[in-house]
Amino acid sequence: MTTEPRPAGELRAEVERILRDRNSAPERLLSITDALDADGTVAEVLGLLTEVIREQQGELRWHQSELEQTNAGLLALHAEIDRQRQRTVFLDDVSRASATSLDSVEMLDQVAALLRRHGLAHRTLVWTAADYGLVCPADPHLGPDEVTLRAFASHEPVQHGSSRVSVPLTAGPHVLGVFDLHRDSAEFDHEDIALAKAVANRAAVGLRNANEYEREHELAERLQRAMLPTPVSHDELDIVARYRSATRGVHVGGDWYDAFQRPDGTVVLTVGDVTGHGLDAAVVMGKLQNVLRAYAIEGHGPSASLRLVHDLLRGEPGLLFATAVVAEIELGTGVMRWASAGHPPPLLQDRDGSVRYLDLAHGPMLGVNIPFDIPEHERPLVPGSSVVLYTDGLIERRSSDIDAGLERLAGAFTACEAERLTERTEYVLTTMLGDSDHDDDVCVLLCRWAGPSETGGRASA
Repeated sequence: MTTEPRPAGELRAEVERILRDRNSAPERLLSITDALDADGTVAEVLGLLTEVIREQQGELRWHQSELEQTNAGLLALHAEIDRQRQRTVFLDDVSRASATSLDSVEMLDQVAALLRRHGLAHRTLVWTAADYGLVCPADPHLGPDEVTLRAFASHEPVQHGSSRVSVPLTAGPHVLGVFDLHRDSAEFDHEDIALAKAVANRAAVGLRNANEYEREHELAERLQRAMLPTPVSHDELDIVARYRSATRGVHVGGDWYDAFQRPDGTVVLTVGDVTGHGLDAAVVMGKLQNVLRAYAIEGHGPSASLRLVHDLLRGEPGLLFATAVVAEIELGTGVMRWASAGHPPPLLQDRDGSVRYLDLAHGPMLGVNIPFDIPEHERPLVPGSSVVLYTDGLIERRSSDIDAGLERLAGAFTACEAERLTERTEYVLTTMLGDSDHDDDVCVLLCRWAGPSETGGRASA
């Protein structure tokens, strides 16, 4: 059977459809090419093929260009996302540094170090506002220049040249200081200045909190010291009292000591600690100290006095509690009676230097809403023996438990060779507290009974 030749125009149209159809099988194109070869129109088909290939190459170049632009856009987007992420992480670090310290100088130094580490500035200078102007904590003799003063007065960043910007530390309507930022090479652009301003705003919040704490800390400490009495002096009983405020944290305001003589000649010693800190604790401390003295002067013994204070504290608004120990010593006989409400035990040091804790039954904290009794104990003192009352700030540390603190305190008294009570007290405080920071305030009341016929040293403040 003979196949009729197909018209060239029909074959060309079919070739064009096959070439434009990317899913066509190559065998179809070959079969048509054979037919065209017999008809002598291969050259025309090749021209058509060349035209189609050129069109496809153009489409390919367009798609490649679109892909390159898309990839460039994605890379730019990823770079911007990473930059924003780093910026967010940096500002989070600044916020944490501004919130973790209530020491204004320490906090500002941490923020300045973050600015240098992040590369926002190569050198920094920190200024804080005082009553008489701007002060540089790192160099109190240094004075601010015109650029720093302009930033402080205008409440806005001031750029000087391309390598310095002064940014005010603004909290609400107040400017609390200025950051001077310097670069050695790269210039400050608008984004750098905006980032520096965001850092300064966060640091200003931390600085405001630190300033408020420092003012409250100073006021509470002044109030507390004003309420602490000067110990009485007796020939038979030498007394030394010391108070040390916390060197960090917000723990000032709760500790007290007292020493006084009742009309019957008995000397009463008290040491206590109100839970909570700041002005509220200082006010409650003053109330408890005064009422405890009043009850004791009326003739109530240690247990009864503590019970009356407990009833009073339960009627106070708020959730403050207290621990306390009360001891009374008869000067003529040396008989000591004492009672404790949740307080660390008194320390007794005999005349030979040996020490022991009077760790007997005691009541719970004052102010708790549970029924309880406060046991009272009695023992005669040996002439030359000493009794130490103290608050838990002397023995408690974050790095060790209270038993280790009690052991250290006993060891300090055992190792001390000083005879004078003032020197012994200072030795113990130095041994227990050292030069390091302590988180709580400390009261120590040390007394030594000379005996009925001996004359001890005079009391020391």
